[in-house]
Amino acid sequence: MDKINILGVNIANVSKTEALEKLEEYLKGQRQHMIVTPNPEIILAAEADQELLNIMNGADLAVLDGAGLQFAAWAMGRNLQRVAGADLLKDILAMAEEQGRRVAVFNWGRGLAKAGEIKAALADKFPGLEVYVEDLERAAAADLQLARQFAPDIVFCTFGAPWQEKFIYHNLPNLPSAKIGLGVGGSFDYLTGKLPRAPLWLRAMGLEWLWRLILQPRRWKRIYKAVIVFPVKFIVWLVVKK
Repeated sequence: MDKINILGVNIANVSKTEALEKLEEYLKGQRQHMIVTPNPEIILAAEADQELLNIMNGADLAVLDGAGLQFAAWAMGRNLQRVAGADLLKDILAMAEEQGRRVAVFNWGRGLAKAGEIKAALADKFPGLEVYVEDLERAAAADLQLARQFAPDIVFCTFGAPWQEKFIYHNLPNLPSAKIGLGVGGSFDYLTGKLPRAPLWLRAMGLEWLWRLILQPRRWKRIYKAVIVFPVKFIVWLVVKK
């Protein structure tokens, strides 16, 4: 699989269609697979967190999520397609419903969308889907007994980086029925209607971060890292690399 390395993190050069085909292949196999969706904030976190970096580069599939990384790839002479996590989530859920797959969601209990709201949204939008949803604290040790009994094929975690990547990495082996594990951050906030998605024209221009800043000004530090700190670090890294 063709890859590009940005600040030490390997990212696959795949379209959304190709990513979904790869996921379908994983679901038909016998082995477990971890999927990651690098964005500028996650890559910056991986710089200071060796475990996260190892998890990201050890994943079976890393799809580009974030306009900042797309611009970085262009600066390196590569044209990578962005695969937005919120869009990928809906496509995976649709695939799971169509194929009769079971889905487990380990949800951050202090996030916007709660377990009951996620269940209700999934029942409304994907009525044929069998789901297990549980609210958890990020730092709490997970008791996976009920989830194991449910026997999911696909596992989602909404803790945000780096907690969700570490949760999937450490807990997926304890859910032997699962073939795919994926951290999806706040994607269920959109699915449940807790947050509206940015208009398509803003997403196309790579300005979804501005929409999030308007809706959630308390996120300004995270957005600052993605919009200001990441480009500066990337430019320095690219110059040194050359």
